[in-house]
Amino acid sequence: MSVVKQLAGQTVIYGMSNILPRILHFVVFTIYLTYKFKDQYDFGVYLDLYAYATIILVLLVYRMDTAFFRFGNKPEEKEKAFSTAIIPLFFTVIITSGLMYLFHEELAALIDYQHKSVYIKWFALILGFDALVALPYAKMRLDEKPKKFLFYRLLNIIVTIGVVLFFLEIVPRLDSSIVTQFYQTDSEIDYVFLANLIASSVVFLLMIPEFFKIKFLFDPTLWKRMFIYSLPLVLVGIAGSINQAFATPIQKYFLGPDIVDNTTNAGIYGAAAKMALLLNLFTVAFNYAAEPFFFNNSNKKDAKKSYGLVALAFTIAACFVILGITAYMDIVSLMIGPTYRAALPVVPILLFAYLFLGLYYNFSIWYKLSDKTYWGAIISILGAIITLVISIKYLPSLGFIASAWAALACYTVMTIVVYLVGKRYYPITYPIYKIIGYIAITFVITLLLNYIKLFNLHYAVELVLKTVILILFITGAWFKDGKRLLA
Repeated sequence: MSVVKQLAGQTVIYGMSNILPRILHFVVFTIYLTYKFKDQYDFGVYLDLYAYATIILVLLVYRMDTAFFRFGNKPEEKEKAFSTAIIPLFFTVIITSGLMYLFHEELAALIDYQHKSVYIKWFALILGFDALVALPYAKMRLDEKPKKFLFYRLLNIIVTIGVVLFFLEIVPRLDSSIVTQFYQTDSEIDYVFLANLIASSVVFLLMIPEFFKIKFLFDPTLWKRMFIYSLPLVLVGIAGSINQAFATPIQKYFLGPDIVDNTTNAGIYGAAAKMALLLNLFTVAFNYAAEPFFFNNSNKKDAKKSYGLVALAFTIAACFVILGITAYMDIVSLMIGPTYRAALPVVPILLFAYLFLGLYYNFSIWYKLSDKTYWGAIISILGAIITLVISIKYLPSLGFIASAWAALACYTVMTIVVYLVGKRYYPITYPIYKIIGYIAITFVITLLLNYIKLFNLHYAVELVLKTVILILFITGAWFKDGKRLLA
C-alpha cells in the first residue's frame, strides 16, 4: 500500500474521530448559536474565554502528548513513557486548577469579567478534566485505537450538545424546574459553559479505568528527557494558540475604545471565520493522523521521500476544499446567522492561511524527528510576533479584517522559514515547485470564481459554471499527480 493511501486511511479514521465531533460542535456552537444569540456580544464572550482556555490547556499538558509519541513509539517503552508522563502531569493539573479556582475573582478582573467570576471556576474544572485525559487520548492514537478515541470524543460533544439544548430549548418551556432553581441566569451563554463542564467531567470519570491499565512507574531520567524535549513545544503551543485562537482577545482590546463594542464585533468576525473551519478541520485531522504516522515510519529507508508525497497530496486536497468553499460561498454562508455575515470577506483570506498552516504541519516534522524542537519554538514565536504586530497596528484602521491578514502573513512566513531551516538540518525532498504551482493555480481560480459574480448570470448557470471549474481542477490534478501519489 502506498504511503499516501495509508496516511489517507488514517486521516479518514482520525477524521471520524476528530472531525466528526468538531462538525457536531460546529453545527451547535456556530450554526445554532449564531441563530440563537441575536446579541453578537454573547458569541464574542464565548470565543474570548475559549481563546484563553487554549493557552492554559497547553500549559497544563505542557505537550507531554507529543513527548509521549517521541519516547513511547517502541512497544517495550510505551508503558513506562506513559506512566512517567502522567504522574507529574496529574500533580501539575491539581495545583494549577486549584489556584485558578481559589483566585477566580482576581483572574476574572484581569480579563474584564468581574461580573462573572464564576466563569473562572468553571474553566478551572473544565481545563483540569481536559488536561488529565490528554495523555490517554494520545495513547489511543499511538496504539491505533481510533474506535475508542472516537467513542470518547463523540461522548464529550454529544453530552455537551444535549445539555445545551436542554438548558436553552427545554427548560424555558417548563413552568417550573429544579434546574432553574439550582442555577438561573439572564445570560444564555452561561449554559454553554456549564454544558462543557458537565461533559468534560463525564468523560474524565468514564476514562478513569484507562489510568489503571498500566503499571505506575516513574523514571526520572526519562522524564527529564521528555520534559526537555517538550519544553520548546510548550512555546510552540502558546504561540500557536495566539496565532489560531487569539483574534477575539486581541480585537477586544485593540479594535476600538469600547470593550463591549469590540467584543460584539469580535463575535461577528469569529462567526464568519468559522466558515474557513471546514478547511481547518481537514488540516487538524491530517495533523492528528500524520504526527504518530511520521514517528512510526521514521526508521523506514524511504521515509523522507514519503513525507514529500504526503505534503503534495495534502496541498491538492486543501486547494480543492478552498475552491469548493469559494464556489459555493452563498450556500456555505447560510451556516451562520444573518446578523453575523458582515465579516464574510475574511473567509477567502483565512482559507489560504489554513492552507499554509497545513503545509507548516507537513514541513515542521523534521524538528520533532531530529529532537530540535527549539526551532519549533523560535518559528512559532516569530509567527506570534507577526500576528500581534499586524493586528495591533492595523485593527484600529482596517477593522477586524486585519486579523485575517495577520493570520495569512503569520502562517506564510512560518511555512517558508520552517522549510528553509529544515533543508539544512533534516533535508526532505519536497516537490516544492509543484506545491507552489497548485497554490498559484488555486489563487487564480479563486479570483475567477469571484469574477464570475460580476456577470450577473442566472444563479443556476453560475452554479453549473463553478462546478465545471472544480471538476476541471480535480481532473487535471488526478492526471498530473493522482496516479503517482496513490501508486
